Amino acid sequence: MKCYVCGGNMNKTAQDIRAIWRSRPVVFQGLEAWVCVDCGEQAYDPDTARLMQALMRSIESENTPPEVMNVAEVADLLRVSSQTVYSLARSGRLRCTKVGREWRFRRDDVMAALRGQDTEQAAAPDQRVYVAARGQLDTGFSLKDRDTARAALEELKHGE
Repeated sequence: MKCYVCGGNMNKTAQDIRAIWRSRPVVFQGLEAWVCVDCGEQAYDPDTARLMQALMRSIESENTPPEVMNVAEVADLLRVSSQTVYSLARSGRLRCTKVGREWRFRRDDVMAALRGQDTEQAAAPDQRVYVAARGQLDTGFSLKDRDTARAALEELKHGE
C-alpha cells in the first residue's frame, strides 16, 4: 500500500492509537494500522475505523446519573435492590435526605460509597437520615438503630 501523503510504502503493524474525543483522552491498544515508513502517516482499514468511531460515539452517549437521585435510580446505578438502598441509608452508610415521603441521594455521595469512602464521617449529623422503628420523632433526634429508637420513643411517652 502506498502512502496517500508522501507516496512512500506503508506496512501493517499493531499500534496503540491515542486520540482526544470531546476533550476526553482515548487509547486504542493493539489496533492494526498502515504506517508509512517514510513520513509515519497512519491509515486504518474500514472495519478498524468503524470500530474506533463506534467506541468514541459510545463515550459521547455515556449516561451520567443525575445530580440528585431517587431510590430506584440509586438501586439501578449500584445494581442492587431498592431494599438494599433503604438498608444502606438507614444504617448511615449511604447519605441521603428525606423530602416528604421520598428519599433523595446526591450522586457524589453514592459514588463515594461505591468507591468505599467513609461517607458517614463526611456527613454532618444533621444531614444524615435515621429512621425510628415506629412513630414520629421531633427533628432533634438522630436515631441509628431499632433499640435506640424504641428507647427514645419510650422516653418521649413517659416524659409527657
